[in-house]
Amino acid sequence: MAEKSPNLTWHPIPHSPATCNVHLIQAGGLYIPYDLVILPDSTEPQDPSESESSKEDRKTYYAPNYVFLIEHTATGTKYMFDLGIRVDLENLPPLIQETVLPIFKCEPKSPEAILREHGSPDQQPENIKAIIFSHMHFDHMGDGGKGGFEGAELWVGPTCCTYARQGYPADEKAPTLSETLPVDGSRKIVESYIPDDLLQDAGDKRAGKVMEDLSKGKYAAVDLKMADWIRLGAFERAYDVFGDGSAYLIDASGHSPGHQMMLVRTTSGSDDKESSFVLLGGDCFHHVDILKDPSRTARPPYVKLCMHSDPEQAVDTMFRTREFARKDYVWVVGAHDATVGESIKPGVKEIEGLVEITAWLDKGWKKAI
Repeated sequence: MAEKSPNLTWHPIPHSPATCNVHLIQAGGLYIPYDLVILPDSTEPQDPSESESSKEDRKTYYAPNYVFLIEHTATGTKYMFDLGIRVDLENLPPLIQETVLPIFKCEPKSPEAILREHGSPDQQPENIKAIIFSHMHFDHMGDGGKGGFEGAELWVGPTCCTYARQGYPADEKAPTLSETLPVDGSRKIVESYIPDDLLQDAGDKRAGKVMEDLSKGKYAAVDLKMADWIRLGAFERAYDVFGDGSAYLIDASGHSPGHQMMLVRTTSGSDDKESSFVLLGGDCFHHVDILKDPSRTARPPYVKLCMHSDPEQAVDTMFRTREFARKDYVWVVGAHDATVGESIKPGVKEIEGLVEITAWLDKGWKKAI
């Protein structure tokens, strides 16, 4: 049965004069099978054969892989949001090489190389304070911030380490590498923490998981950040990441443990409607058509295979994200949304270099959904 659009309360974005500059970087792309993403109709099952990875004539679409350079305007401090796919695919965990790469044709480009070639002196990898991961899937975490970003902190979303630790080879079937989130303290790793009482009150199935895995040693050398969670827009939990209202990290669960989005204030006005924002959506949605109608998300019982760890929660997150997309002053930019690149450079498959998207509203780049 298709989900109905929930009746969502909108919590205004707190006013602030603080802003950030945002640059989009296309770190290559990949080809995604349609049947893993979108249903022909929200109540119509796919042909089961369409969900078999061995099917040679499987229909795919090209999806760009966007990562972002974020500059906190007041301080000049710089951050990366995601790193795309590592270029040395042969060094991905065996599980990914054996089960994922045969399905997704990947054409990665290195964010480090792009910054080296096109970035200004202060936009170089060694000047990045932290890498903020939307989540820890192979097409977002790159090489874990090793090439050029060795000095950067690694910031992940709630419960991320329950999935990303221990990694391969400690766990032979792991989808991540042990070296990505090292346990020896060689990298500063910060995971946002939602207290169990908040999760329990919300009926959230994640309650207790962090404490359970903490007792198993999965959180060695991880700083659990006790964030001041607030309601923001259509979401129940977000926090002011830089402490001045210029950007918020949003708990956006469903796609993968630790999945988070980032709402960045690009211009400031007298209230939220007079300001402008970019919502960096990560893998909240993989195709703009399911942002328009989240109930068309491919998931059981309509298909055998699914892109999301918690499909129904993922659909709920898409509905909440759609509320942002319906605001004229918010541009929702998904990591794989080809309509973004088409707005910036029509007809161009791969955007070169860095594109500042701070002035997106003046440039008219947002397309109505």
